Amino acid sequence: MSNHEVRMSEWVDRVLPSPTAALESTVAKLQREGQTVHRLGLGQPDFPTPDRAKQAAIQAIEDNFTGYTDTGGILSLRQAVCDSLRKEMNLSYEPDQIVVSAGGKQALFNAICTLCREGDEVLIPIPYWVSFPEQVKFAGGKPIFVPTLPEQGYKTTPETLAPYVNESTRILILNHPNNPSGAVYSTRELLELAAFCQRNNLWVISDEVYSTFVFTPEKFTSIAAFPGMKERTVVINAVSKSYSMTGWRIGYAAAPQAVAQAMLRLQSHTTSNPSSIAQKAALAAIVGPQNEMEPIHNEYLARRDYFVEAVRGLQGLECLVPDGAFYVWVDASYWCGRKLLGRMIHSSDDLAAALLQEAGVAVMPGTGFGSPTHLRLSFAVSRSELESGIAAMEAILGLK
Repeated sequence: MSNHEVRMSEWVDRVLPSPTAALESTVAKLQREGQTVHRLGLGQPDFPTPDRAKQAAIQAIEDNFTGYTDTGGILSLRQAVCDSLRKEMNLSYEPDQIVVSAGGKQALFNAICTLCREGDEVLIPIPYWVSFPEQVKFAGGKPIFVPTLPEQGYKTTPETLAPYVNESTRILILNHPNNPSGAVYSTRELLELAAFCQRNNLWVISDEVYSTFVFTPEKFTSIAAFPGMKERTVVINAVSKSYSMTGWRIGYAAAPQAVAQAMLRLQSHTTSNPSSIAQKAALAAIVGPQNEMEPIHNEYLARRDYFVEAVRGLQGLECLVPDGAFYVWVDASYWCGRKLLGRMIHSSDDLAAALLQEAGVAVMPGTGFGSPTHLRLSFAVSRSELESGIAAMEAILGLK
């Protein structure tokens, strides 16, 4: 036996595993074993990648476009991102302000590690995407969790943020539309947040990965579009959700040039460029006709309306109607402290485990999103799978 002690970096003790990645692995394992799993927990769009993107990837292979590219992405893709941001969000960037990465998660990681200094405090409204606090901790920063209320649509405001701001506060992470709550900020609400960030000299990292999934009459607005905000904002987006290209791993950041170049420097020593083939596919998705987006958007809207009504009919579950993304943030506090099928439910983790083991329904417990009394349910699956999942939940939870 060796007495050698394995000493690891300090971040290993600070950063928790990703619960969404763990659920994906668990579901895949159960399916490999032949078990039926109703997948109501994962953010995996069920629509296919557009044909033009697939054909562009095939063509890239045929053309032997399989070598290294510029670290921050091919120029044509960065220009396409600029053109899309200008057209869709009224944001004006140049290609050297765009960094294309291996998914939106890496773009976010680059931004946090570039802006967050040791000891900086980062404001993260609850509920939050699971990787926000872990990436902040990796960078040496301190996540500061700011509660939100269902009466406010789980949205943060200058009034809720103000008590948490001090001389160490440096960044606000704004996830809009929000994963997991589906909260969408209006132009007025964003204007108030923009003024607050300028008064307090805060950077904003704006995660806009779900920007194409907005169900309100008002079109999506980026906080970077307000006067004085582009200079202090890093916009994060990806083709993953919008074009059903999660596995292609192409995301991007738009930032002030100095920040973009620092992020590029970091990426040059980690992953280097994202896949050359995937870049060509992403380019085709972005520059091609967007007419297939409307029927997909309408289908998600129809699923949302069905799913919200169905979830609200289940015993002990409450939820708001999400204005964006494709999740329902479910208050399951009724079940905490009660027994279900003979097992005590202490938190949403226990409830999620019971649903998976007893009903074959995979849902995300809210603990990783900042609330141990909530569940995140996804309607990014077919109507038939939504219906079968609801039926399986009803069999053990019952109806109201």
